[in-house]
Order: sequence, then C-alpha cells, then structure tokens
Amino acid sequence: MNKEQEFRAGVRLYLESLDQDIEPVLAKLIAYQYPQEVGSIDFEIFVDAFTQEFPVRAFFMDSSNSEFFIYVDGKAEYPAPVAPELLNIPCVYSEEFEEAFTESDEEFDPWHHATEVLIEWFSEKWLNAGGTSFGLKATISPHNSPHKFNLITSEWQSRC
Repeated sequence: MNKEQEFRAGVRLYLESLDQDIEPVLAKLIAYQYPQEVGSIDFEIFVDAFTQEFPVRAFFMDSSNSEFFIYVDGKAEYPAPVAPELLNIPCVYSEEFEEAFTESDEEFDPWHHATEVLIEWFSEKWLNAGGTSFGLKATISPHNSPHKFNLITSEWQSRC
C-alpha cells in the first residue's frame, strides 16, 4: 500500500467511527419539511478543518442560490432540525495523523485526499439515511469549488 492509499484508508476509518453519529442527523435533514423557499441543501467541506472540527456545514439555499433563513423574534435562524455544523466534534483526525504523511513529503496534499474520501463516505451515509427520497436538491463539495457532487444522482456537476 502506498502513502496515498494508506492515508485514504486511515481517513476512511476515522470517518467510519462517525457513522452512528451522522446517519441520524442526515435522516432528520431528509425527513424535515422545509419552508417552500428552500430549494436545496448545499453541504460544503471546509478542507482545512479535518483536524479542528467536522469539516462539513449545511447551507439551505433558495431558488436564486442565496442562503435562506427564517426569522424568529427578529433573529435569523436556519430552517432545519439540526445545527448547520452537523456534528460537534473536536476533529475528524488528529494533526499527528496528518503530519505523519506530510512531514516526509511537502507535496502530499492531505486535504485533497481527505476531501475525496469524505465525499464518498458522506454520499453513502446520505443514501443509507434515505437520501433517495429527498424531495429537494442536495449536493456536497469543497468550499468555493467549481464542481459539486449531487447526492441524489451520485454524479459530479458544475456549480451553475
């Protein structure tokens, strides 16, 4: 197994330890009755956050691709049954795990590899939680990426 495969396998193991935490969260998001203004959930991965928190955040978007909020007592709130951060954890994996791969190779890009593994894992968890029955659009992508992964069709698409 080469270094990239070893890193990816390690990231996958760390993510799999979160299976029982993420699936109920995704099931709540899938089953929730959103205000009619919400047309999609865009999950974005903040790639530098794997060692600091759960790197995925949910954004609830309207038809003009603007983030949508509901107002309760004059305060903006997310139109969802869960926090947009999805999981409140200190990290997916430790800095030491990542450093073991980057110290010997400055060009090794842990975030690229970890993000690809996370998208595959997240898509599987989405489907396990009932995602095929979700009535809106749902995608996941790295923050500011020109492409996003469609969680309903399991296909990559441009961010138009």
